[in-house]
Amino acid sequence: MEEVSSESGQAKQAARLGQGGDTFPAWIREVDVLLPVARQMVLTGNIEDFHVATCNGRDSLMTAAELVISCCDVNGFDFIYSYDPVDGISLEFERTEGAAEKFFGPSHLERSTSATLGKMADLMRKAMLGDEHRVAILMKFASRMWRDELHAGPDLRVLFTLAEKLAHTEPAQNAPRCRSASIASTVFWFAGQDVAAPRWLTYGDAVRTISVPPPELATRRAAAAALLPGLQGYGDLPKEQAAVAVNTFARLSDGMTLRDLDHILQLAVTEDVPATDIDVAIRSLRFGVSDSPWRDAELLGRIAGGEPQVSSRVLGQPAAVRRSLDVLVRAATGLTGAHAGTGTVNRPQGILFFAGPTGVGKTELAKALAELLFGVDDAYTRFDMSEFSAEHSEARLIGAPPGYVGFGAGGELTNAVRQKPFSILLFDEIEKAHPRILDKFLQILEDGRLTDGAGDTVYFSETVIIFTSNLGTYRPAGAETNTRVARRGDPYEITRDRVHEAITHHFTEELQRPEILNRIGNNIVVFDFISEPVAQQLATKYIDGVLRTVRAGFGLTLSLAPAVTQTITESALENLDFGGRGVSSAVEATFVNPLARALSQLPTGLKGVTVTGLQDGPRGWELTLA
Repeated sequence: MEEVSSESGQAKQAARLGQGGDTFPAWIREVDVLLPVARQMVLTGNIEDFHVATCNGRDSLMTAAELVISCCDVNGFDFIYSYDPVDGISLEFERTEGAAEKFFGPSHLERSTSATLGKMADLMRKAMLGDEHRVAILMKFASRMWRDELHAGPDLRVLFTLAEKLAHTEPAQNAPRCRSASIASTVFWFAGQDVAAPRWLTYGDAVRTISVPPPELATRRAAAAALLPGLQGYGDLPKEQAAVAVNTFARLSDGMTLRDLDHILQLAVTEDVPATDIDVAIRSLRFGVSDSPWRDAELLGRIAGGEPQVSSRVLGQPAAVRRSLDVLVRAATGLTGAHAGTGTVNRPQGILFFAGPTGVGKTELAKALAELLFGVDDAYTRFDMSEFSAEHSEARLIGAPPGYVGFGAGGELTNAVRQKPFSILLFDEIEKAHPRILDKFLQILEDGRLTDGAGDTVYFSETVIIFTSNLGTYRPAGAETNTRVARRGDPYEITRDRVHEAITHHFTEELQRPEILNRIGNNIVVFDFISEPVAQQLATKYIDGVLRTVRAGFGLTLSLAPAVTQTITESALENLDFGGRGVSSAVEATFVNPLARALSQLPTGLKGVTVTGLQDGPRGWELTLA
């Protein structure tokens, strides 16, 4: 941080001026305003991060402690001490050299020991109850002490009691004074965001709580402008390219801290990543790898020519296959969001909403896309959303919050993305999930990230998200009798329109969450009903699969008489309301079950047999071998 840290003299000059274009974070300005009236302040939130301060026209990164010290220095504090459980008591600043030694002996400034807390209580008492010197005390890692409050030793209990007493001690009633005369010794509790300040401390208005927010886009842009000059070659970029690099850095770091940005810069330096490819260093920090499968030239070729491969697995759905591949091509070419000028945002690489009747290939298409993208069809994670119909199941998905059973174990969704950041996420029957669960997808679909129960951020920017739904193909319980649903035999256009109507009604009228539908956008892919020709192809496909399995497992060549094949196919066509699953079930009941019984009774050593007959008798389906 040496290249971008501001010198204390710059900060002091800027704070004294308070004008002239020098700027500081809003929270430290709030500290400055409250100094005359608050003698204890609790700083919560993003206090472990760097913060941007503009001094003499230069954006600099400072820690929260550095900003508080500078603020106290400007406001005339004589001594500034800090305490943390590791380093004990330290002198951060003294206005007159040697004066601190007379105020609080140097023998007390040492690493933390069992007696340090007692010395800290002595320092706080002397500073807060005396009026000879103006003293600031920075209590770092305060949340660690508060967390152990129930098991505190005697020295820590004395310290807490002193803080509570000071918080509720009425100040002397004097006539209003000028700002400088109103400022007295102050304790700053650096609490972070994992443990709330105890009620006994913050009760009333005597102790002020100040929230330190995470960096917004403008702050990240200022930090990026301060950091990127540290990359080799940045100074040689034309002004427009340098501005693009800064804006890219700021936008892609959404949800990150400024300390994360500094780590990204360090990775870029060690890996010789130029400023124009800063997204590579960001990916390295998030996922531990710099290469993205989405930028692989071979992947684009596989997707562009993948329609025959996918269509061979998902029969009778040419429109769905084509629409899905269009989304993947868009991702592989880097054009996701390009129409809005946000082609490098953190949204998922692709969002698809597969809708249509049951058993028509929605899950199979997700598997086929996984195989096309990643080489194996199990490179996807499936979530049955009917298991998340209860409100409390949110914890199962993203992890339990602190204090609840299961905290620290993570959630099924967040763990899956951490383990396989480059994958397909399949959310089956999304309409069955509890509305509170659906709300979690707002952040995922818009920002490509999600905060888990432990407060950690998980990134979805390298995933493809697929939802499936049967809405529009059945009449839900309690629905009006005139509710229009798609039926087998309807033209595809009618099926598509009615499914769209049902999805729109579900999200806008029933759930009152049109924003979810808005984020899905025009990525709803409607599947058609299985037709008889497609069902015949599926039956043939399943039969061939059985023959291959028998050949591989038994070394037996099995052939079927034409009449047997026709019987199996006719049985598969009897009920197409269940789609491909119905065809599969019919082949299993008609052919696979009686075949298994027959094979168990065959003598060993046979090389080939023919199924010459297949009849449905009193004992079920039976076949004849020859």
